[in-house]
Amino acid sequence: MLTLQNKTIICLILFFCFFLSPLAFGQGKTEWLNDKVTLRFQEEPMSSVLGKLSQQTGIAILYDEKLAGQKVTGLYKDIKFAEAINRLFSETNKSIQVLKNEKKIIVKTFGAKNFVLALSAQSAPVSEFLDKEKSMTVADLEKMHRQQYKEYKERIANPNEILEGGMTRGELTAMHKKQNAEYKKRIANNNEVLEGGMTRGELTAMHKRQNAEYKKRITNDSEVLEGGMTRGELTAMHKKQNAEYKKRIANDNEVLEDGMTRGQLKVMHKQQNDEYKKRITNKNNIIYN
Repeated sequence: MLTLQNKTIICLILFFCFFLSPLAFGQGKTEWLNDKVTLRFQEEPMSSVLGKLSQQTGIAILYDEKLAGQKVTGLYKDIKFAEAINRLFSETNKSIQVLKNEKKIIVKTFGAKNFVLALSAQSAPVSEFLDKEKSMTVADLEKMHRQQYKEYKERIANPNEILEGGMTRGELTAMHKKQNAEYKKRIANNNEVLEGGMTRGELTAMHKRQNAEYKKRITNDSEVLEGGMTRGELTAMHKKQNAEYKKRIANDNEVLEDGMTRGQLKVMHKQQNDEYKKRITNKNNIIYN
């Protein structure tokens, strides 16, 4: 286990929070990210799966210690290493640092401080990861989000992508369309007998009748409710309470529980909002340092 204090590992080449696409790594010195892997795992710890990926490819993987025991399930058949990493970490908010001159990547969950290393026998020691860090600014974050969205659209538009269940995305889409067509056909059949013994048409008619009775009931101001009040009296009370509430929140001189007046609280909230807007529009503001 490695403890990193007051440091954040940020991607030097590309940043990814939810999706990691092989297309984004480019060519040349990072071609090893396209190495093919085959792996099947069922409710297996993340540490074990990453260890197997590292052994298959020779790629060292540094990642958040908190995820080491997370149970994962999947079937990866002859897919690229980058796609395997994407699937494994698809539900985490993360950044990826690719050391393009070496077979090393760093997967960092934002806010993480403790890291573990999944590596093959040929990988270098953990200490060599530590001088590869950089801060992230607001501009960097915006660029990262644009890249993520582009990669996400490309990914979901690929009908040939093999999903965890072994189906391609195109096969899954076709299955969903077929199921939807069958569902629409079924609910349009008023002669279908349901579990209670009624047909769908009889159930629909009953619901219409109940709805009509309900509408008639809630418009009867003379109906006596459980508390002894009539519906009309309850409606009048609610109107009065609403008017008093509106009058109260419009009173800036009202002293609240913490000793501030409502007007002072509004001023403080406006100031905080202005400071927040100013902060997020500063492209050079460092998010992670």
